[in-house]
Amino acid sequence: MIMEREVPEAVYIECTKCREQTAHEVLKGKMGKASLEGTLKCMECGKTFTTTIPMPRQIPTRVIVSDGPVSYQSSTILEEDELLMEGDEFYLESGLRVRIASIENNDDKRVKKASAPKVKTIWAQKFDILNVKVTVNDGTKSYSRRIPALPDDEYAIGQLLSMEDMDCFVHAIKTRERLITRGTAEARNVVRIYGRYKRKSIPVLDLEDDV
Repeated sequence: MIMEREVPEAVYIECTKCREQTAHEVLKGKMGKASLEGTLKCMECGKTFTTTIPMPRQIPTRVIVSDGPVSYQSSTILEEDELLMEGDEFYLESGLRVRIASIENNDDKRVKKASAPKVKTIWAQKFDILNVKVTVNDGTKSYSRRIPALPDDEYAIGQLLSMEDMDCFVHAIKTRERLITRGTAEARNVVRIYGRYKRKSIPVLDLEDDV
């Protein structure tokens, strides 16, 4: 059973004034089965407007949790655009932090990674490292990523985050209490980080020193 969806604090959509995808604060809104109807405010130019936008489908997924010698069944809610991989960490609805040990797909095969719609069961272990969700936007498209963090790790607005395939500057942080656009937040309180895409820099080697 899918729980009633909460209205998100922020979304990435096209701003007609900025002429690119930007982060928008949701001032008020109502969730449908697959859409959000609400009043939004662009965090770049301040334009406020009312619109209806599609939202990713939610997928309830079974999780088998291993806690030492004990295993038990739990569940989590995935979004259809998520990609899961062995080693990913995330929070269960109960607040327990777990790490993915194995993924069972809809063909009953164990795989190292799978998109959310193809996941039948997640086999996970209790874990003390958090997996912070990051949404990176490049002006035309948004990408979902997860980064490992200790509960006490802090993230700051304007901070550069370096990931395996891309970098981004932190633009906004959704915590358990509110959306912040300045200051810092501890990883244990972060629900999602919103970042602006930055092309990953490749170091240039100076070969003259080796001659």
